[in-house]
Amino acid sequence: MISLINGPLGIEVLRRGIIFIDLAIAQVASLCVLFIDLYAHENSVFTRQASAFGAALLMALFFRIIEKKLPNEREPIIGACFILAASAVLLALANHPHGGEKMQDVLAGQILLVSWWEVLAFAPIFIVAQIAWFRWPAIRTGAGFYAIFSAVITASVQIAGIYVVFASLIFPALAVSTIKSKKAFFAIICGWLSVIFGVINSIWTDMPIGPLIVFGAALTTLVFRGLIFVKIKYK
Repeated sequence: MISLINGPLGIEVLRRGIIFIDLAIAQVASLCVLFIDLYAHENSVFTRQASAFGAALLMALFFRIIEKKLPNEREPIIGACFILAASAVLLALANHPHGGEKMQDVLAGQILLVSWWEVLAFAPIFIVAQIAWFRWPAIRTGAGFYAIFSAVITASVQIAGIYVVFASLIFPALAVSTIKSKKAFFAIICGWLSVIFGVINSIWTDMPIGPLIVFGAALTTLVFRGLIFVKIKYK
């Protein structure tokens, strides 16, 4: 579900040259969800998503302003926001009795423990984003891109964690960056292959699924780029 939209989104991120924007927005969204979990006595999936989306959207609009007003300083500012949000997470969990476990959830996620109720709750976000992205291509420019990006990232982070979200955006986009057509289709395929690799190896080795999906994404990218190179060389 995540790969269906993160692959095409990653292509646009790569085209714009804002590689670290997903890390920054994902970290801000995770920080917001973490504060709600720590300090709100009663919260739901909808509360967490609405709060995280609001925070991520404000951050995305800030990056949009930076993109227009200070294009040469865009990446350093995005990186600075990421490290500030990451440091805030560390401070929030410094004295928490389960801080290490929660930190792992923020970074690597707990995909195998996600309930079907959570999947169904987040599904409309991915479906609407997918339809909007392919039905109205004009929305990919300007503020529309940042709105879709914020909604998808906040949902993805709560399911999969920051590492998997970054990998699902960037690695498929790198895998298809040199081809001319059907980029989105092949990016989605690369994302699915990464997830399959992660799930199978997690069950087989009893290792955390998040990092294995990341390695699966890297391996898939290398294989795909190798196949493209061979095809071009011997065409």
